[in-house]
Amino acid sequence: MGDKNTSSTVDRAGKISRLSEVQLEKMIDSIDEAIIGCDKNGYINIYNSANERREKMNRKSVLNKHVDEVYDFHGGKSLLMRAIKDNKPILDQYQEYTTEISGTYVEIICSTVPIMEGDEVIGAVSVMKDYSKVKKLSKIIMDLQNNLYSTDKTSKPKTAGASHTFSDIVGENLLLRDTIIWAKKTAANNLPVLIYGETGTGKELLAQSIHNAGDRRDKPFIAINCAAIPENLLEGLLFGTVKGAFTGALDRTGLFEQATEGTLVLDEINSLSLPLQSKLLRVIQEEAVLRVGEMKERKINTRLISISNMDPVNAIKEGLLREDLYYRIAYISLCMPPLSKRLDDLPALIDYMIRKYNEKLTLKVENVSAELFASLENYPWPGNIRELEHIIAAGMSALSEDDLQICLENLPPNIRHKLSGVNNTREIYSSAGMSLEKTLNSVERRLLKKILKKNNWNISKAAKELELKRQSLQYRIRKYSLKNTD
Repeated sequence: MGDKNTSSTVDRAGKISRLSEVQLEKMIDSIDEAIIGCDKNGYINIYNSANERREKMNRKSVLNKHVDEVYDFHGGKSLLMRAIKDNKPILDQYQEYTTEISGTYVEIICSTVPIMEGDEVIGAVSVMKDYSKVKKLSKIIMDLQNNLYSTDKTSKPKTAGASHTFSDIVGENLLLRDTIIWAKKTAANNLPVLIYGETGTGKELLAQSIHNAGDRRDKPFIAINCAAIPENLLEGLLFGTVKGAFTGALDRTGLFEQATEGTLVLDEINSLSLPLQSKLLRVIQEEAVLRVGEMKERKINTRLISISNMDPVNAIKEGLLREDLYYRIAYISLCMPPLSKRLDDLPALIDYMIRKYNEKLTLKVENVSAELFASLENYPWPGNIRELEHIIAAGMSALSEDDLQICLENLPPNIRHKLSGVNNTREIYSSAGMSLEKTLNSVERRLLKKILKKNNWNISKAAKELELKRQSLQYRIRKYSLKNTD
């Protein structure tokens, strides 16, 4: 009996193990990206259907062969073997090779990781993306950049993207005003500036304002998001390339050269790899670029503004930003405060956005309801000003030309829930046949009139007694059309 049970258990375990292998093989085959794996000696044991299509080889002719039998890596070593030898991942690496069996030439962006069993490396696996499509996109981008930021001496250099000035930055919050004061000071010189802050706080708006307030305002303004461009393309895009530097490379000016005499903005600079940061450091120190594939340095005169979505001190601690680069790009550091720390600007921002979307949507909206304003004041604002604009635009898109106010019920359900969750108070009033909106407005209006009259319409004193910011009280006075004669 015991032997029978033991045998049954072994059979069941064996079936489960076999089922897992089949499931894993099916899963790997269903993935669109090409995948290849090998054991610690370099013999291929994983090769999926996407790889068959890309390399035009049958997996039966590939499996169990050594990677060097299957591929000619054009003088370089297999990334699989490098990952096994160094016991380190190799991420987003460009590689070109020709298959020995089918003679297919392939360019890929490849991420390779060693496979461990305990402390021992037992193999490696690579996931590969087709580089040819990325390269075509890169060529289009670089051609557009060349045309857009032409510095042809026979024509006036073009400026793109720098449409905003300091007057477009709304708010009187002390933290914001301090940042703007320093930004105006630095606009007068050409030293590198670092702007940091949370997503949606208006960092590029500040960068454009600095450019337009300086003596480079009529020169090129180029902004690029470093996190949006693959690492292997970014170096050529920033510094330029020469024909023959790599397959398909042409003579192209990089963004540093295109922005000469103007401003180059590197957004999310903390996303750059440390090796590329090292090259960037050299460009800043030497005030010259070395195009990819070229030995001759080219002098540049480009004002650099860097943007980070995190505090640079934290970025340095986490190994995301080189400390020596920080001291080169941040002669002046400017922090754009989050909306949660400048809620006194909320009324002014709301007014600004209502005017903006009144014009776009042909509406006549005057304000937001007291209930909605209270919800906005109590919201933590993870998306900052960008999120506020999204909420105002969404609310106004549901209004008709006769509506004068944005109410909580005008917002889509997901935004309503995000702002206030299930508003139990509102449900209680509604079930009793009362209008919460009218009740709140009536109570608030009477209270405001009482406190303003008590303080002889001294706005500062009344705001202090009501525990409101001065701007918030002024917003409410306009909303209810209150006058000193009331």
